[in-house]
Amino acid sequence: MRGKGPWRLDVDSAQRLIGVVSQRQNDIVVDYEHQSLLTAQNGQPVIAAAWINPQSLEWREPPAACPGLFAIGPKFTAVASAHIAADEIRYVSPVFSYDAKTGEVLDILNVALTNNPAIDGMQAVTVAATSLFASVSTNPQESTMDELLERLRYLLNLPLTSTPEEIAAELDKLKAMIAQSDTAATSLLDVLSGKNAEIAALSVQAGAEVDLTKFAPIEVVDELRTQLAALSVGTVEDKVGQLIEAGKKDGRIIGAKAEAWLTDMGKKDIAALSAYLDAAQPIAALTGMQTGGQINIDHDEHSGLTADELAVCSALNVDVNEFKKTKAA
Repeated sequence: MRGKGPWRLDVDSAQRLIGVVSQRQNDIVVDYEHQSLLTAQNGQPVIAAAWINPQSLEWREPPAACPGLFAIGPKFTAVASAHIAADEIRYVSPVFSYDAKTGEVLDILNVALTNNPAIDGMQAVTVAATSLFASVSTNPQESTMDELLERLRYLLNLPLTSTPEEIAAELDKLKAMIAQSDTAATSLLDVLSGKNAEIAALSVQAGAEVDLTKFAPIEVVDELRTQLAALSVGTVEDKVGQLIEAGKKDGRIIGAKAEAWLTDMGKKDIAALSAYLDAAQPIAALTGMQTGGQINIDHDEHSGLTADELAVCSALNVDVNEFKKTKAA
């Protein structure tokens, strides 16, 4: 991470850093004036000035003439080599992450050619070797703002290269979240606490034991529905049978065809059957019918009519004697 330090890099931490960087497969880019950090803001492409092999890092311990961390044999482009040879550009400036508490450098993200490096005391860059860190400890001034930005990037889960403007945009989203909260939250911590309380309450409800006196398994409910439906069908059929038998006994239903027709009617609409039988006139002479619906042929008054003819008289509410007269005519 670029900043004003303080940063710490000694032989032990340098070896750990070299081990981390050496795990990479791709070369580390060296751009111009940190364009890798600015491309999202200014829309300009990142032009490489050089490439560093991740396995080429080397730590030089004092009392070496130039102690620090070096990249050996960087591959500079022809344009960059010309700038260096003409002394038009002199230093490199690494972008790295570091431990905010100890200042220990943890990883190198990329490097830039620049004339204004953040690290004071850098050796001038050469084609043979690039000095990434000029000394064990650099710049004793601590940058509170840089440290704050780093913590915000961590808190908001933003890339290490996020600009202050990008951080501010994410903070505005959090402000809107606080303003839209249903609770009386005045800070992000209040919102998070409220959400934690809601989650805890839902967890308690989810883990609560079900009161079986108030709820029943769906299998039990389905079985009861089936039994109730069967019981309802049986009750209707029983009621229809009772109405049919009563109609046969008092002469309102005569003949097997009339019985079958009215039975089918009752199963479909028992109210219609009841209404029909209520309107039908009983035939007193037929109350002596025998079991099975056979008419008593010993009754002289009606011996001249068939069972179907008597059923017609009953259905149409026609006097039997009048019907006989009409038949005789």
